[in-house]
Order: sequence, then C-alpha cells, then structure tokens
Amino acid sequence: MYVLGGAQTDFARNFTKEGRGLLELFAEVVPAALADAGVSADDVEVAHVGNLAAELFTGQAQLGGLLVAAVPELDGVPSARHEAACASGSTAVLAACADLEAGRYDLALVVGVELMRNVDGQCAAEHLGSAAWAGHEAVAAKFPWPALFADVASAYDERYGLDPAHLGLFAEHAFARAALNPLAQARDWRFPAGSFGPDDELNPVVEGRLRKQDCGRITDGAAAVLLASPAFAERLGGGFPRIAGFGHRTAHIGLAPKIAAGGEYLFPHLHGAVADAYRRAGVPGPARSTSSNCTTASPSPAWSRWSTSARPRPARAAGSSPAAVSARPGSTRVAA
Repeated sequence: MYVLGGAQTDFARNFTKEGRGLLELFAEVVPAALADAGVSADDVEVAHVGNLAAELFTGQAQLGGLLVAAVPELDGVPSARHEAACASGSTAVLAACADLEAGRYDLALVVGVELMRNVDGQCAAEHLGSAAWAGHEAVAAKFPWPALFADVASAYDERYGLDPAHLGLFAEHAFARAALNPLAQARDWRFPAGSFGPDDELNPVVEGRLRKQDCGRITDGAAAVLLASPAFAERLGGGFPRIAGFGHRTAHIGLAPKIAAGGEYLFPHLHGAVADAYRRAGVPGPARSTSSNCTTASPSPAWSRWSTSARPRPARAAGSSPAAVSARPGSTRVAA
C-alpha cells in the first residue's frame, strides 16, 4: 500500500486553553492531509481513527461520527476507531491497509488523535494507566507507566547490566531528534548541562530508577495520512512511499509474566513483530535498513524497542506491538 501524503498539528499547542477540542483537531489535520496528498474528501472511501482514551479525557468515545462532524464532506464514509495503547495509530494504519489489500476500497484516511492537556498531570497519568493491567499492576504508583518502565529497566539491568549514563544519553538524543521536527512538542525546549544525569533538581526521580527526562510528556495533537491501493497510486503517477511489510503480535497484558518468562528476549512478542515486518518486506534485517523510527511517547520504551530490534534486549511492556517497514526506491525504513 502507498502513502500519498499527510499532515500533523502543532504538538506544542494546548487546545483546551484555546477553547478547542477533538472536533477542532480533526477539522485542522484532515484538510491539511488531503491537500498534501493531492486528493479530495470525495475520494476517501474509508476512514480509520486511532485513539487511546478519549472517553476518559473528554467523555467522547465515538470518534467516527465526530470526524464527519468536523469534515462534513466525509458524510457516509465508513469508519472505525482503534485502541491499542501507544500502538493505536499504528493499528489504525494496519486496519486501513487490510481494507485496501482486500480490494474493498482504493483510498483510506487514517487519523491519530489525542487530547490530554485538558486535565492535570496526575489525572492524566491515571487515565494513561488504563493501558496497563488496571487493578493488578502499578496499583501503588503515582505515575503507573514510569513505574512499569522502571521495572523494565531493573529487569534489563539484572540480565545485561544498565549504565544510567547510557539511558540519559538516549533521552538526550531523543529530544535532539525531536527538535528537528518544526511541529514537535519539544522543538524549542532547552536543557542546561546535567539535565540528563543524576541531578535531583534538574532531573528528579519520577518512579524507581527513572528520572524526568526518561519519561514522556502528554500533549494534544493529531496526525493524518492518506493510504492508497496500487491502482489508485498509479493513477496519480506513482512514485509514492510504499508500506512493504508489517508485524503485529499481542501478548499477556501484565508486565510481571513477561519478566518472569525467561528466554532470549525479555519481550519476544515485540522482537517477533519486528522480525515479521522485515520478513514480509523481504528485508534481511536491521543491517539493510537506512533508518529506524519508534512511535512512542517517551525515551524509555523507545530505547527498549530499538534495542530489541537488533539484539536480546527488553521492549515495550504493553501487549500489542505493531511494526511496519516502508520503502522508497533505494531506501528502507522500519517503524515500530
């Protein structure tokens, strides 16, 4: 399947302070994506929306109809919402690709949308905890996901050894890469010397061994892409990036069973998803890739996913782990 174009909102904005919400996120990103792809709303035959917990943050669970309210030209277009924690957007992409591959449609709109800055940090952390095993893990933690990834770091340290300086360098690199995106939340953030080390003032402990810069920040934002069948892409002249392969596996939701399982990989389901993506794309492995991208909210899981793609290392603690390989002539990229 082919990527015709896309768009994203400015992730540094606070839509609630602007008096805006999910409707306005849809209304802003979809027309921009259509324009970038060079197609109209009338061309769209199916829509897929990725979202974690809009019903918790905003009270709005049904998002397909809200998409049509924001973009009336999509009235009558079938839609579905997909939830898979941090992989919600990736899962929406996979569902759209399945529609196109089945021959049901030729052009799909995929939108990932989140509104999270309308509540305080503690409330947001609790809402995000719904992506873990509610009532069974991190029950005493103030911030559930940092606590869970602190457990991942401890398990990694026990197996292989973990230098905190390396974790800090990975976070520093992640923020530096974010600054290259003119719409990234962290593009203008500046960090004084010592911000990625064990300085309790500049980089305080959040949970366990994880510090502030090891953890992601919540924000508001949306991103949209237009995916096309080979026939539709050819009618537009071809030459578009192609989704060459994918991997998608699910494991037990709990972190503890994964850590206790033993084996070569701490999270073999994620390693398997990455390997499946390479295999389906006909790419031997990481050595043949020109770049690798992790779609996640914070440096800690991104680091663990990256390490799993190449060697026995831990990876994301959540249950569903999609990965995709996309290609242009002469290059190959993997996104996990």
